[in-house]
Amino acid sequence: MRYEYFIALKHLLKRQGSGFVSLISLISVLGVAVGVMALIVVMAVMSGFDRDLKAKIVGVNPHILIQAQGGISNPQVIIDKIRGVRFGELKTASPFVQGQGVIRSKSNAMGVIIKGVDARQDDLSGVRDFIRAGSFSFEGHSASPLGGKLPGAVIGRELANILEVGVGGKVYLISPFLADADAMLPTQAKSLPFEVTGIYQLGMSDMDSSIVLIDMPKAQDLFQLGMMVSGVSLRLKDVEKAEAVKETVSGLLGPAYFVRSWLDLNRNFFSALKVEKNVMAVLLFLIVLVAAFNIVSTLIMIVMEKTRDIGLLRALGATAGSVRMIFLLEGIIVGFFGVLLGAVAGLLIAFNINTVAAVIERVTGVEVFPSDIYYFSQIPAEINFTDVAGIIAFALAAALLAGLYPSHRAATLNPVEALRYE
Repeated sequence: MRYEYFIALKHLLKRQGSGFVSLISLISVLGVAVGVMALIVVMAVMSGFDRDLKAKIVGVNPHILIQAQGGISNPQVIIDKIRGVRFGELKTASPFVQGQGVIRSKSNAMGVIIKGVDARQDDLSGVRDFIRAGSFSFEGHSASPLGGKLPGAVIGRELANILEVGVGGKVYLISPFLADADAMLPTQAKSLPFEVTGIYQLGMSDMDSSIVLIDMPKAQDLFQLGMMVSGVSLRLKDVEKAEAVKETVSGLLGPAYFVRSWLDLNRNFFSALKVEKNVMAVLLFLIVLVAAFNIVSTLIMIVMEKTRDIGLLRALGATAGSVRMIFLLEGIIVGFFGVLLGAVAGLLIAFNINTVAAVIERVTGVEVFPSDIYYFSQIPAEINFTDVAGIIAFALAAALLAGLYPSHRAATLNPVEALRYE
């Protein structure tokens, strides 16, 4: 790098120009900072939503679901066959019963999904961790009219509010079924009394208002299945490997069984969430591009103001490449400080998003994140440093590109024309 480049750089930076140009430079820095900060915060919140929703969905639903037409009569054979392969990712394998029915209390009735599980085999920590009243138990305390104690049922918070029942409340589960195999419509209904032993709140309206968990033998009785089950539920140590395990299990059991992963069961939902995240990213990247145009305008104004200085430097022997490098560095410096400020601010806000929301609520009196709308008690946020690195790289690249035209314009100034009227 030639010596006159350093002389030129020192000369221009010492005479940065008017306060107006400095103010425009500051605005350009702040523009880049705001764009980077907004991108980091929004991407962190979207990643947090994705993580928490996924955790709640796989906490209730199987990671891999095995079913057959008409149900499965030999679930233990399937479980032994799967365990015989010794999957390193397999955590639990258990049968379950699932069907649609009606839950009724003294106040209301509602259609629900009734799921019978074996609490001794199935890992339902995803529900146990969200019990808000009572306990995760299928053994009631009230006397049953059929003798003994009432069986227990675990329901969601929203469903409990609709039915106006609490822990210890009595409900009936009703399951219509075909009395004749050739009948087109249900002609009989099975009704069993249950005691509400636990109330969970996953934070998702669909699940909190539509899923009732009971003991599997009671579900078999309710749906008149005898010893049949609806399917086999597999839970894995790492849910991200569900697709690979699904393919292996499908090949092991053959075409008589339908094998689906949690992604298959919720593909549309997570696809919509991914599209929303990508759209938000594109919209916020436009903020960084707007800030890059501010850098372009700032550098053009500096070139116009420094026309005489550039002419003097060129007359003294500075090369076009040296002048071009000066203004490229000017754009990079503005972009660097904007990215640095925005990254620090974005990470601080993302790590303390709920504290910031609480302060805004106290100052403005407006609830930033209503839990009754979003069904999360706090704003979920997850810092993905790959996303942060991509945002920083994009912002720096935008700043570099923003300096190309002004630097080219400065480098191609004719020193004679620049000094003619000086």
